[in-house]
Amino acid sequence: MRFVFLLLMAALYHTPQLSAQISSGTIDYLEHRDFPLWDGMSIEQRKRMERMKEEGAFDQSGRLSFNQEAFSYQQLPKPPSNTGRRGWWGGDTENPDVYFTSISDSLVTDQRRIMDRTFIMEDEWLVPEWEIPANQQMNMAYTLPSKLAFTVSPEGDTLTAYFTETIPLGIGPRGYGGLPGAIIYLKVQNEGMYTEYTMTTMQPNPPDLELVKPTEGDKITREKFEKVAAKRREVMERRRRGWERNY
Repeated sequence: MRFVFLLLMAALYHTPQLSAQISSGTIDYLEHRDFPLWDGMSIEQRKRMERMKEEGAFDQSGRLSFNQEAFSYQQLPKPPSNTGRRGWWGGDTENPDVYFTSISDSLVTDQRRIMDRTFIMEDEWLVPEWEIPANQQMNMAYTLPSKLAFTVSPEGDTLTAYFTETIPLGIGPRGYGGLPGAIIYLKVQNEGMYTEYTMTTMQPNPPDLELVKPTEGDKITREKFEKVAAKRREVMERRRRGWERNY
């Protein structure tokens, strides 16, 4: 599968007329998270957690679907663990969050789930003020010829991205975008934690692609949602620490 994908990318890179035809498709990303460990952990617990990080226990896959009018991102169901234990970090993917961005009318519609409640938030798409260093050399670090960009998000996250103009749409994972091409690698950092989104596969112009704007859920402002989410994070943090102690 990897070999076939590389052949496809090589064809797109060396055939400009073909690359211009990419007006829709899907991109899969590997989401890799890293986070500081709890100070109260024992040495043995810390070793276990570090080993789990290295083994990808907290990694996830996500899929970006896009066309010239919109792009939508959501996580894919994670295969069951060999241990039979459900992960505490983003373990529920039966009803994944949806990040839907309309390019045509610059609106963001997020469908987010907290415990047994689903919320809908809709507001203006605020495109980050990306900085793209001049005189960059094209690189193939992430399979496609790409360029570097960076910025700080309105939430205070430091964003570092590689984007490719082979897919000339300002799209990316989890609602990030606004660059002269598709994001193929993104690092989101804040207070010692970070998440990396790395492109793994791409399917151009699938004939059955359908993008649907999410509508199910209680409509809520982003400010109110963040208050609800903060309480949820406190519960999850207590649960995580208890899980770490008992693991």
